Amino acid sequence: MGLARVFERLYAKVYVVIVVLKKKVNVTTMTVHGESSKVNRVEFELSQIASELYDYIQEAVVETPFYYIGVLNNGINQGAIPTCHRHEALKYADISLSKTLCIRGSYMLYSSKYELDSIEKMFQSFGVDFIFSPFTLLERLYKDKIDAKAQLYILIYDEYLAMAIFQRNTLLFASFEHVDSGVTDTEFDDKEEEEEVVFDLEEEHKEEGISIDDLDALDDLSDLEDLDAIHELDEFTDETPDFSSSHDTQTDAMQVIAPAMEDFGMSYEQFLRIQKRLEFYYNDETYCSEFIENVYIADANDSSDDLKRYLEEELFLNVVIRKVNIDDELLTLSMEEVQHAL
Repeated sequence: MGLARVFERLYAKVYVVIVVLKKKVNVTTMTVHGESSKVNRVEFELSQIASELYDYIQEAVVETPFYYIGVLNNGINQGAIPTCHRHEALKYADISLSKTLCIRGSYMLYSSKYELDSIEKMFQSFGVDFIFSPFTLLERLYKDKIDAKAQLYILIYDEYLAMAIFQRNTLLFASFEHVDSGVTDTEFDDKEEEEEVVFDLEEEHKEEGISIDDLDALDDLSDLEDLDAIHELDEFTDETPDFSSSHDTQTDAMQVIAPAMEDFGMSYEQFLRIQKRLEFYYNDETYCSEFIENVYIADANDSSDDLKRYLEEELFLNVVIRKVNIDDELLTLSMEEVQHAL
């Protein structure tokens, strides 16, 4: 038995996941020792986060050298494209200033180097082991669905939308969106750069411990790596409306009549963005635009009922909603990533 294995039996493992949202930061820790585990959840206001976050994480990991910190990447300049060849990738996106990772030799994740560096800088006082892509999370949530015909999968959390179309485990299209309910301009190319948030943490250094630097997590984005194993997901309900006879063509599906409703809040902005992306997917010859009938929504906001109605009534789609907890899913990804590296 190696020395590392001996220490693992003596010390607990602590997994920390951080999700930066518009007005707050969610931090969830899981402490695992033997067969027992304990989960703690804390929210921090962005305006008061610096010292409080540092102190909280230091207290959570002070008694063990085995701690792993993961952050969900919410940088707007990220995405996924249906190729692993860089010369072909230019047809889909400008990745000249991005870090990339090929998934299963099938599709490429990319993310702005600047935004990844900003995440490192934001949490530089205690370091980051994993930066998780929302597309990795989305694929894992629907791992039992993506081997079917072309279907749209959507992850909703805070003001973010991650959308991906998979067909028989192959990515056909993807888009990552920041949707502001106060913004009325939904033009396709209107992506405002989010203001960088840097936490000026105290100049302290954590104690020497056993790290996982050998994963080279931030150099090649292996933190975005597709994991082969994850906990079993709850079964989805099959009780979805049957709209099979509503429309037979892509053109008909995209002819949208504005709903006679006064609620033009976040759900409607999300609907408009999804509609815009589907129009682009259907009309751009770069993509293999298979017709979409079914939409699976992983909703971390618990507010997708109106969006479901818009998609069903205006685009004639079959919509299935699954409520998810982003923090719990990220904890699972962290644990699987550590296990994969051992």
